[in-house]
Amino acid sequence: MRLLFVEDDSEFAAQLSGALMQQHYIVDIATDGETAWSLLQTVPYDLILLDLMLPKLNGLELCQRIRSQGSSMPILFLTAKNTIDDKVLGLDAGADDYLTKPVGVREVTARLRALLRRRAVPIVPALTWGLLQLDLGCHEATYGGTPLSLTPKEYMLLELLLRRGDWVHKHAAILEQLWAFDRDPPSEDAVRSHIKGLRRKLKAVGAADLIETVYGVGYRLNPIYLTSSVQNEALLRSRPSDSMATDDRADQKRPCIASKILVVDRNAPHLELIQHTLEPFGLEVVLSNDPMTLWQALDTHRPDVLVLGADMPAVDRLTLCRVLRKDLRWNWLPTLILTSETDPETIHQIFEAGADDFAHQPIVASELVTRILNRLERVRMIYSSFEMKQSTCNNPHQQAEKLVLE
Repeated sequence: MRLLFVEDDSEFAAQLSGALMQQHYIVDIATDGETAWSLLQTVPYDLILLDLMLPKLNGLELCQRIRSQGSSMPILFLTAKNTIDDKVLGLDAGADDYLTKPVGVREVTARLRALLRRRAVPIVPALTWGLLQLDLGCHEATYGGTPLSLTPKEYMLLELLLRRGDWVHKHAAILEQLWAFDRDPPSEDAVRSHIKGLRRKLKAVGAADLIETVYGVGYRLNPIYLTSSVQNEALLRSRPSDSMATDDRADQKRPCIASKILVVDRNAPHLELIQHTLEPFGLEVVLSNDPMTLWQALDTHRPDVLVLGADMPAVDRLTLCRVLRKDLRWNWLPTLILTSETDPETIHQIFEAGADDFAHQPIVASELVTRILNRLERVRMIYSSFEMKQSTCNNPHQQAEKLVLE
């Protein structure tokens, strides 16, 4: 949770904000009302702690201005003015609660929790990703029931990833979310360091690659961990190593996924290599070297994942991806782009065009298989969330059409 603490007593602000950060809150400090108002225009805070006596714009005026904008963000006055008239003025101005100084940290945090529970958007008591669970009430993390001993910053980073597990969280966004504005933010190396620490602790409980790196962009949670523990372990064991030869893999049958992959690439050897890589996993692979017939191929084969290889003479992959995202019948289709360029700008363009993921070219077999299985698992989870009947949950095409019609 991100809080804005508006207080002109720097010593008191530092003490209380430090205590709140120990409770895993992110706290930004403003020393006057105008600075606070500027921050409120750019940052989506969960709650504001507000003094009454402030320079430039006092607490009552700031509270009234916030409410005049239609904001329902919880406001807690924390001030030395303790008369009944002061309390009435504060509450009438739009505050949700009123505390007078001196006050203990335990009471402040209890009032914060109470206010946050009353929000229009209910607070989720726990965040989960497969066997990973974060108890927001106790500030505890477990994987498969095994406790994880996390630093406060590791805990907040894991919470950020869990709240939007399907997002790719960029380094800059993580820095903005986890480090307060009133302190000098660290470099991106700090994010990498905390990710490394998290991965080390997750590895110790059997979840080494639960946090994925999208190279040049940021981090996200691995969808493969949304499966049950038995499925998860079997699927992880089924991944071929990078050093495994293609011919060796051909004879090793993998768990049948019963899904269809459409691969579009102008290079025939690439198509054959991809087919040879994916089929041992029980995946049905449909090949096409003509992007101009893509929509015909989609309607004919109705794939579960689309893989776009090298750019075509007539149209490039990013254009195809953009057009696909505008098609109501197929904008749900998971799309993976193969690329030989992994600089940040290229990766940004790939995601900006609407692709769900990318894989390196020349093809690394284990990477390609893992990323496709991740996309398939993500589709399964999305349609499971709609509580589909068993007879249709394995056919996302009918469900996609149904959703479009609705």
